[in-house]
Amino acid sequence: MKAYFYKIAILLFTAIFVFQCAGPKERKAESVLDTPEYHYNQGIKFLNNNDLTNAEREFNLAKSLKDDFAPAYEGLALVAIEKGDLKKAEKLIDESMSRDGDWTPAQVAKGRLLLAKEQYEDAVEEFEDAIDDVNDSKTVKDKKTVKKDAYYWMGVAYKRWEKYIDAQTSFQKILEIDNTDTRAMVAIKELAEYQAAVAGQSPELRKIAAQKEITRADVAVLFVTEMPLDKIFRKSSATQSTKFAAPSQGIMGKQEAKPANPDWWATDVKEDHWAKSFIDKALEKGIIEKYPDGTFRPDEKVNRAEFAMLIQHFLVKAFDDRSIETKHFGDTSPFSDVLNTSPVFNAIMVVTTRNIMPAIVDGTFRPLQVVSGAESLNVIRNLKAQF
Repeated sequence: MKAYFYKIAILLFTAIFVFQCAGPKERKAESVLDTPEYHYNQGIKFLNNNDLTNAEREFNLAKSLKDDFAPAYEGLALVAIEKGDLKKAEKLIDESMSRDGDWTPAQVAKGRLLLAKEQYEDAVEEFEDAIDDVNDSKTVKDKKTVKKDAYYWMGVAYKRWEKYIDAQTSFQKILEIDNTDTRAMVAIKELAEYQAAVAGQSPELRKIAAQKEITRADVAVLFVTEMPLDKIFRKSSATQSTKFAAPSQGIMGKQEAKPANPDWWATDVKEDHWAKSFIDKALEKGIIEKYPDGTFRPDEKVNRAEFAMLIQHFLVKAFDDRSIETKHFGDTSPFSDVLNTSPVFNAIMVVTTRNIMPAIVDGTFRPLQVVSGAESLNVIRNLKAQF
């Protein structure tokens, strides 16, 4: 009897061991499009549009169909990099490579991980290895796309490494593979803008130049640090009249009540906010306005339309000329994406006609496009030249 129970125990232990080693249960496809490859490709599209939520969902769907599908882990690693979770990204890249050593996009992902860690030399070497290895890969079908992706991120690495000639060469390599690649064309244009933006700038402003997008706090910092505010507003400050005020009770020996917050004070800028002193000065000078609810929203991203409005407001204050706000009312719009009835039309016309903020070369202004750090520095430099 003991021998019988012993055999049963062995069988149960074996069954449990086999079940655990089998890995997670894979689901069955529910459609002809419900394949690992389709979900991976969709995930890449979402990733390229910066839609991390849907990209992650697609990569997980791919993995749920085939647990050893290397591209799914590579895709999830890219999402983790974009989210700033570099430890998770590193683990996922290792998972991808362990499942398929021929999947060279995982090498590109590793290069991007090293780039995020600011290990530029190692990142460039990883991208070079991916370009060399993809030719022999039996898994990768679209080798040109992998090479273009590796060259692109190699260019980004060189750009952040401040090796601008090498960055230019890397982006040009993409056009040698595909002379219609718009991402490479945009990268070359942005490289030129970035070089112009960082020339002679302080380390702090060079960091702003590297940002993909800026916030309202960043704009306050740029206005306060880069514009000669005391010189611009000296005249208006000197002409302010000094009104007579009766002596307060404090003069008679009693403690005066603590003054209330000034009118320009923003309700949502905390004392420990990194840019509070800059925001306070910008608000006090009146060069940036609060929202009607009394907030400043320092961490809100700034698009091109809002940046144009901020600059228009600054010009009105600097020149004490409210006619600037209506100068282009009734003008015909030269932009295919901005109607002359738009609330931001006048501001856009002001910044473009004064060569402060250029239009896009395709005849658009792209008002909803976020402003990059490099673009903001170039715009502020152009604005400074007005005074």
